[in-house]
Amino acid sequence: MTKDIIIGNKTIGIGKDIFISAEVGTTCNGDPETAKKLIDAAVEAGMDAVKFQILNPQDKYSDKTLPYTYTRYNGEEVTENIYEMLKQYVMSKEQWLKIKQYADRKGIIMFATPDHLEAVDLMESLDMPAYKIATWDVSFYPLVRKIAKLRKPAILDFGASTLQEIAFVLQIFEEEQSDRLILVHCYHTKNYGEMNVRTIEFLRETFGYLSGFSASDENNEIDYLSLAYNPVYIEKRLTLDRKDPRHHHSRALEPDEMKAYVKKIRELFSARGNYTVKPTAGDLKDKQVFFRRIVAKKDIHAGEILKEEHIACRRPLRGGIDALQYPFVLGRTIRKDIKENEPITWDMI
Repeated sequence: MTKDIIIGNKTIGIGKDIFISAEVGTTCNGDPETAKKLIDAAVEAGMDAVKFQILNPQDKYSDKTLPYTYTRYNGEEVTENIYEMLKQYVMSKEQWLKIKQYADRKGIIMFATPDHLEAVDLMESLDMPAYKIATWDVSFYPLVRKIAKLRKPAILDFGASTLQEIAFVLQIFEEEQSDRLILVHCYHTKNYGEMNVRTIEFLRETFGYLSGFSASDENNEIDYLSLAYNPVYIEKRLTLDRKDPRHHHSRALEPDEMKAYVKKIRELFSARGNYTVKPTAGDLKDKQVFFRRIVAKKDIHAGEILKEEHIACRRPLRGGIDALQYPFVLGRTIRKDIKENEPITWDMI
């Protein structure tokens, strides 16, 4: 049985509203003013949270010459030095404080993905309510252990992890008695056959924690499909301008698109309903008109014994015994005359 968790003022769990987070870690361009505009856009779109990334490429890379290739909006492939590229996203504690204060004023939850140990200390000083551990850092043992010790809500990306690696990471949290977790499925492929969206369901049922989905790009169809597997959390990248030539913008939604996306996600999420059979109010109303009822096939006289030759299953204007009761009316004695096509009721037999 999965356990509900609380992040900020939101309760997250099975049967609760889906928690929708805007990923803005790179699309803020390391600029506080852009970060604030993205917060405004997330609020306007009706999202629950904004998620940043607190990065330190100096700590992250031992080789400062690694090339990294990504695609811009126009399809152009660009290769940069990843160490130099990530340096632009580094912001000071003072800048982070102002961004956090702005998010608080706007009434939206703000949390982050730390990629180095000092970032955890920074997040604690900013009183962030939750941690996200990125796909590429769930194997970073010191970071995982440090976050687990806090016993705060943690959202873990497992897009590149094996079953054994996931179990090892979760053992760390269990050792620290930290159980407010959301296990997130993500992928880095364009091949539908490799996306394996049912992982959302598998993670929840195998490990007993809440599960969610992190979208890889600006396309929405797989996000909509993911809702069938009951994610409690969904993450989507937000940008002010998809044509911005810098990293990740081409794979994000612009503000107006995000607003429409959030509306559609919430509508489709509500359409999943409950694990039961429950005809709609409209179906129940139409049932009275379109379900067949038992009527007299011909005039029947009081005292006759009902046989198949006496009855038919038709759609009367109103009333009559449900056609499923057909075998239970046969052999009964008619108490009053019944005219052809008149609905037969229980008080007549």
